[in-house]
Amino acid sequence: MARPVLLPVVGVVAAIYAASVAFVGAPQGAPRVSRVPARVSAEYLERLGPKDSDVPFDAGQATGPGASVEFKKRPFGILRYQPGQGGKGAMAMEIIPKSRYPGDPQGQAFASGVQSGWVVASINGQNMLTEDFGKIMDLLDDEVADPRFSKSTALALEKQGGRLAEPAAAPLAVQFNSIPGYVYKGAEMKEDGQDGFAR
Repeated sequence: MARPVLLPVVGVVAAIYAASVAFVGAPQGAPRVSRVPARVSAEYLERLGPKDSDVPFDAGQATGPGASVEFKKRPFGILRYQPGQGGKGAMAMEIIPKSRYPGDPQGQAFASGVQSGWVVASINGQNMLTEDFGKIMDLLDDEVADPRFSKSTALALEKQGGRLAEPAAAPLAVQFNSIPGYVYKGAEMKEDGQDGFAR
């Protein structure tokens, strides 16, 4: 007689316990993004690929005024770069629009006046306008790591045969040039109280 009553009670207690473990345990939803430099750029375009709003450009036309910047540490505050035609050159596309505190590494690009749509003209005095996008990404090593991609990135790097260049030692002297007549049409960065900045 007691057994039929006891089974539903045990079932309810088990359901409450499971719900409390799910509530207190690991956070649900998408994993948080780490803000540590990835130090890898194999398959960069798979992770941070082109957007519909990107305007094709020829890096050789980046002859307009820009800025000379010294980045003291990584990351620089440029969330995405776009390759030029033929995979040559690299354009800064999405820049964190503020410096949160003195010495904020992710505020370096903004504080130095770097603008979306400017092209990496040189790194430590070496011309980058005709270099392969992958090599520029390896020299800059300016990617914020996302743990979801760590294994696939390592495999891609191995398949590629290693880095195309070793990361330039910080501080890095980077010259950005603008392209006369180029109009940036990408998304404006918006601040998200939980995850930093997003499109």
